[in-house]
Amino acid sequence: MMPMSSSTSPVQELSGEESASPADMSAVLTRGVVDGFTEASEAFSHELRGTDRIPDLMGRSVAGMIRANARLLEEMANVVRQMSDGWSVRMQSAADGSAGSDAIAELDYDRLADLVVQRLKAAETTAKAAAPAKGAAKS
Repeated sequence: MMPMSSSTSPVQELSGEESASPADMSAVLTRGVVDGFTEASEAFSHELRGTDRIPDLMGRSVAGMIRANARLLEEMANVVRQMSDGWSVRMQSAADGSAGSDAIAELDYDRLADLVVQRLKAAETTAKAAAPAKGAAKS
C-alpha cells in the first residue's frame, strides 16, 4: 500500500527552516487522522466495488472492514512516526542550544516591562475605585 500523496517527510514537516509549533504539530496530527480515514474509506469502497449479490457483499464487507482498519492503522503509524521524528529533532536542537535562541533574542524586554507597568497601574486604579464603593455600601 502506498502512503497518501499529501504525506510529507518529517524533515519537511517538523524541522529545518520551519519551526514546529504546537499548532503545526496539531495540524500534522489532524491531517494524519483525516488521511487515515480517507484511506480506510477508499480501501473499504474498493473492496465492495463490483459486488451485486448479498452473499458476496457480506464476505466482502468483512474483508473491506479488515482492509479499512489496516489502512487506518498504517496512516496513524505514519503520523506517529512523523511526529516522534519531529519531536526528536526539536529535542536534539534544544539540547544543542540552537532552538529557541532566536525567539529569546527577539523578545522586547522594554515593551514587556511597559506592559507590566500598565497592567499593574490598571489593577491599582480598579482596586482604589472599588474601595470607596465598598465603604459607601457599608454606611
